[in-house]
Amino acid sequence: MPLEEYNKKRKFEETPEPEGELQKNDGKLKFVIQRHSASRLHYDFRLEMDGVLKSWAVPKGPSLNPKDKRLAMMTEDHPYSYKDFEGTIPEGNYGGGEVEIWDSGTYEPLEKVEGKSNDLVMRHELHKESLKFILHGKKLKGEFALVKIKNPKDGNAWLLIKHKDQFALDEYDSEEHVPKKSKVTVREENRPSKKKVKSPVKESQTFRNYAPALSGEKKLKDYIKPMLAQSSEKPFDNEEWIFEIKWDGYRAIADLREEDIQLYSRNGLSYFDKFSKIVDALDDQNHQMVLDGEIVAYDSNGKPDFQSLQKIGENPNLAMTYQVFDLLWLNGHSTENLTLLQRKELLKEALVENDVAKYCEHIPEKGIDFFDQIKKMELEGMIAKKADSIYSEGVRSSDWLKIKFQNTEDVLICGFTEPNGGRKNFGAIILGTFIDGHLEFCGHAGTGFSDKTLESLYEQFKPLIVKNSPFDKVPKTNGSATWMKPELVCEIKYTEKTKDGIFRHPVFMGLRTDKEKEDLLEEESEKIDDNSSLKNRKEEPLKTKTKTVNKTVKLTNQDKIYFPESGITKGEVVQYYQSVAKYILPHLKKRPQSLNRFPNGIDGLSFYHKDAGSDAPDWIEKVSVFSESNEKDIEYLICNTADDLAYLNNLGCIDLNPWNSTVKDLTKPTWLALDLDPSDKNTFDDVIETALCVKDILDQTKIKGFCKTSGSSGVHIFIPMGEDYEVEQVKNFAHLLMQKVQQKLPELTTLERSLKKRDKAKIYLDYLQNRTGQTLASVYSIRPKPLAPVSMPILWEELQAGLKPTDFNIHNALERIKKNGDLFKPVLGKGIDMLKALENLSKD
Repeated sequence: MPLEEYNKKRKFEETPEPEGELQKNDGKLKFVIQRHSASRLHYDFRLEMDGVLKSWAVPKGPSLNPKDKRLAMMTEDHPYSYKDFEGTIPEGNYGGGEVEIWDSGTYEPLEKVEGKSNDLVMRHELHKESLKFILHGKKLKGEFALVKIKNPKDGNAWLLIKHKDQFALDEYDSEEHVPKKSKVTVREENRPSKKKVKSPVKESQTFRNYAPALSGEKKLKDYIKPMLAQSSEKPFDNEEWIFEIKWDGYRAIADLREEDIQLYSRNGLSYFDKFSKIVDALDDQNHQMVLDGEIVAYDSNGKPDFQSLQKIGENPNLAMTYQVFDLLWLNGHSTENLTLLQRKELLKEALVENDVAKYCEHIPEKGIDFFDQIKKMELEGMIAKKADSIYSEGVRSSDWLKIKFQNTEDVLICGFTEPNGGRKNFGAIILGTFIDGHLEFCGHAGTGFSDKTLESLYEQFKPLIVKNSPFDKVPKTNGSATWMKPELVCEIKYTEKTKDGIFRHPVFMGLRTDKEKEDLLEEESEKIDDNSSLKNRKEEPLKTKTKTVNKTVKLTNQDKIYFPESGITKGEVVQYYQSVAKYILPHLKKRPQSLNRFPNGIDGLSFYHKDAGSDAPDWIEKVSVFSESNEKDIEYLICNTADDLAYLNNLGCIDLNPWNSTVKDLTKPTWLALDLDPSDKNTFDDVIETALCVKDILDQTKIKGFCKTSGSSGVHIFIPMGEDYEVEQVKNFAHLLMQKVQQKLPELTTLERSLKKRDKAKIYLDYLQNRTGQTLASVYSIRPKPLAPVSMPILWEELQAGLKPTDFNIHNALERIKKNGDLFKPVLGKGIDMLKALENLSKD
């Protein structure tokens, strides 16, 4: 029943709203917009269709400005008679508050169809999730569109957009066109402040709680690690990129999904108490969201002042903002697989800005001019972001680049010197940084401290004092040194560096409680990856490589030969994976790994290892999955970081074999995999012919597939699924595609799974790789074959006769990847519409 949900939510003996009944209207289609003051003020946008009013809640109200893409959340159908409803819905009832008609009139489809009624045309467009219509109202006139946000497919988020026509305006605010003395306006003006009123009912029934359990900088057990930016030297112009200010503050994730607000650092430290001003400001939000942004303090001249954040305890009324630049989750759905511009578009509509919570604007394309403006404003720098990039949690991605104007750097405090003159506690801090994975001395900082800072830092230094220097070579300091465990990260500002890497005129800016030592090691490793080729690094002593990753990863037997025919060692395998970590990790993250171990190289005994058991370190993530064949839970390892990669390589994992799904939902794959597996008598040219046949089938279905060499003898073709379909649906769709290929190439291909029955001259079209727990070698993975070939993404036009799987190997893979970027990135993005694909396939 179309109105079943509407009726179920209401008690008609208490509310004056009309009961839900279907009602056909043979005249012009009607629309109504009702201004509704309930728990929050919003506008209900309703279009007559199929005997009911299709309804959307528009938090900021409709606009006549085409630049305003208003978020519209689809709600339950309302009865046709609701178009005339105005009045009071008693408190305690669904939608309790005041309702008034803001605008009404008739509407019609923008594109009419001969022989079809307007109602039927609009119903068809609703089914297609894209409506275009003309409004004939008192306030709203002209062309509009309602477009569903396609990812996730089962979401209820739409955008209401005004087309450019004679009724369009440059600026429009629906609240400027309301009755001054209406009941809705009066109720909004007299709405009690949440922070001043004490309600006799439980607070959770009315507003969001202020999670007392999260007070202090406690480490949260479950938190989101934000996406991070790589370093870059120079600004640039590019129409595919946008540019934002690099705020000099604390990175912070705000989780507004539950009644308890969570605000925390990139490493999961709660900011609930420390930045309660931010938490208070976030209580004004209308939507359940996860936000990514920067907490920024300002000096008396209105410039960002990182040092002030350090003294928040001394000045709780400090001027600060939460600059929000990304949206990870909205009203029940992840937005991480949307493009950056789509996420920012949604964020701009969903975020309720106030004096503290601010939307971070961006500039498209013109990075050089923007950087020049940042210089004039004496800000820290800018962030360049790929406009179509998805959000990759915990990954330091080349899709985001930080370009600094001021010389600032995060370093470790490795000790301090004795105070001189009238100074108390200590004189200068001794600084350390990572160079090629080694902790190296990089100078002293003796300025930037107040008396209170000296005292509070000294108390934090005491538990970390040790007898011996943390440096391999004890540096010459400018005073008697007290050494410390290098655990505290601080930010310094400096004028330049000497050839020996010593900072000139360093000034202490503050502790980075949001960062850990491992973060600096990761950032330094990233610099190594960007600036060193595998060939150059090959000559470095392999023993030093035990420090290019987290010290908890102990690398052993790095000189062991893994590939006898070419002399490639275990250490070189580790180095390769570290060099491509930023490219391969997004394809491994959050996925169970089936380990294929070669502890003595490709000519030694190998074995599959799924259960992590008790030997795996605590710091590597694991997931427990029940195995019906083994009748027990198996604990799979998950490879999320460069450290995890090094650990798996050290176990003898030459290739990486992730599941098709993530731990978010193991029953819904993120991709569909087609494995073209040649038999003994097939050539690679035969494989290429088959792959191009698959491409023809995909073109017919109007979906995109992405191919890569298997690194062995075949080709893998991946299709993004976006976690929208169950394993069985994906497998059956893969089977159907392979059946179509086999029908076109019956002499060359087979669907016969049994090796004994399979024709030795035919390519096996393996669709069963899409069963639960099945794995294929990851993109960018080395394969345990002679010459160390790499599973490499290739463009369809590169699939030509003469191509060989060994064309891409450990020696040349990184160069190709840097040249082309991650060609396989779209596999992790928006999934296909399987129903449309099946419909297209049936037209054959």
